[in-house]
Order: sequence, then C-alpha cells, then structure tokens
Amino acid sequence: MGSGGLADSVSLGVLAAAMPRDAVDTAIAVTRRGAKRSGGKLPPHVMAYYVPALALFAEDDYEEVFTRLAATLTSWGCWDPDWDIPTAGGITQARQRLGAEPLAEVFDQVAVPVAEEFTQGAFLGSWRLMSIDGLEWDTPDTAVVS
Repeated sequence: MGSGGLADSVSLGVLAAAMPRDAVDTAIAVTRRGAKRSGGKLPPHVMAYYVPALALFAEDDYEEVFTRLAATLTSWGCWDPDWDIPTAGGITQARQRLGAEPLAEVFDQVAVPVAEEFTQGAFLGSWRLMSIDGLEWDTPDTAVVS
C-alpha cells in the first residue's frame, strides 16, 4: 500500500475532526504525560494520533503507518519535516511512555452521541439505538472453559 493518497487524507482528516488538537493537549496535561524533554521526535501529541492511526491502517507495519501520519501531521503543523521516521523500537518506547490514559481522556472529552433526541430512527421508544460499524478485532482462539 502506498502512503499519502486521498484515502489516507480522508481517513486521517476524520481522525483530526474526531480528535481536535486542543482535546489531545488537554488530555496529555490532565494525565501528566507531557514530553520529558524538548525537541523529541515523538512528542505525546504525535503518539496520541499515532495509536488510532494504527487502527485505521491495521494492515501496515509501524513505520508505514508513521509515514502516512507524518505527511498529514506536517500539513496540520504538528510534525517537523526535518524529523526522520522513527524505528519500530522507538515507536514502541514512545507508545509505552504515553500509556493509555491520555487516549481514554480524549475519548471522555470527545465521544458523544451523533443523533439528537428528535433524529428520526435514533430511538426506539425511550431507548437510543446504537451501532458499531466497521470495527473488527482479530483475537487468538482460546480454550473452551467448562
């Protein structure tokens, strides 16, 4: 798969709309996961966008996803074009430093129902109808527990 195409721009644009930079920065501050040093190639806000990008491009390896994301982050002003794409090991370390807490905080800030009270078909009586579409998880088989 190539990087930087229209599909990437659309997918990552949707990600940016769902995770505004101010929400990411607030989540990082609230969870105290700010950068330990200035000038690092993988600041927390970059990693906060990288983790969901892994789900968008699940078939690609770490570096390919980062290449796709770096092109988009450059256009958003969140990536220094002089930086090199990090290695898989560097990405893993940065993900571990970030942890799950900032992403959970972003989710708490931005996750809201799409339909409003009077949106046709959104409710069945007093129950809000929900659907999860396009989400697929591969999990290993487990032994049957009796």
